[in-house]
Amino acid sequence: MSAIAKAAGSGMGTIYNYFATKEELINAIYLHIKTSEIIQTLKSLDSNCSLKTKFLEFYISIIKFYLKHPAGFAFMDQMQNSPIITEATKAQGKTAFLPVFELIEQGQKEGIIKPLAMESIIYFLAGTINTFVRWIQKADNATQQKKIADQLSMVWDAVKA
Repeated sequence: MSAIAKAAGSGMGTIYNYFATKEELINAIYLHIKTSEIIQTLKSLDSNCSLKTKFLEFYISIIKFYLKHPAGFAFMDQMQNSPIITEATKAQGKTAFLPVFELIEQGQKEGIIKPLAMESIIYFLAGTINTFVRWIQKADNATQQKKIADQLSMVWDAVKA
């Protein structure tokens, strides 16, 4: 906590006014990043587009978010399966993604997305995003754009019915 206070330019007492423990602070950071991620994602979704386009916009917006915020990506990549992140925090993070779940469910009802368990699809997508972002983080913009286009094609082929 002292290193955090120093980096923030404040005293430890100030941090303890907001967070009783380091774990509480880490959970708050996790939730802040998750919320920021979904806010950007929802901004990118055009309600007038096809379901496929909405799905791909959702996917690419998360990739772009993490490429723009590499420290946030590194934190989430490290913490997503950490026992420090409480079940309550995970549940709050999932709640923020309800529009994404609804999009996938709509695609399944319309026969556009494979009728697999939601959890299977979400973990598949999360895994592909995390691995992909780790891979292309250091690539130049032109290379990133080509690889993103390839990734979108592969992901859509994997989930379409």
